[in-house]
Amino acid sequence: MKNSTIINRAKSFLFSFLAIFSSALIYAQDSTVTKTTNVTTSSEEWQTNPTYWIIGGVVLIIIIAIIASRGRTRRED
Repeated sequence: MKNSTIINRAKSFLFSFLAIFSSALIYAQDSTVTKTTNVTTSSEEWQTNPTYWIIGGVVLIIIIAIIASRGRTRRED
């Protein structure tokens, strides 16, 4: 009984130490240095790119063809 109490207290102490240590590490990573950079990039939305529409249409046609061909299984009675 006494052994398990000591083990439980040791686990509790270890957990508390690790929690405090990890929070100190996380706090230490915060820095007050700020960098400002001006980068201009041109990005286009995926809706305006016709390549995505063509690929999406082809995938949709393939999915419809697969679903439609499943219903055509022949039964020989």
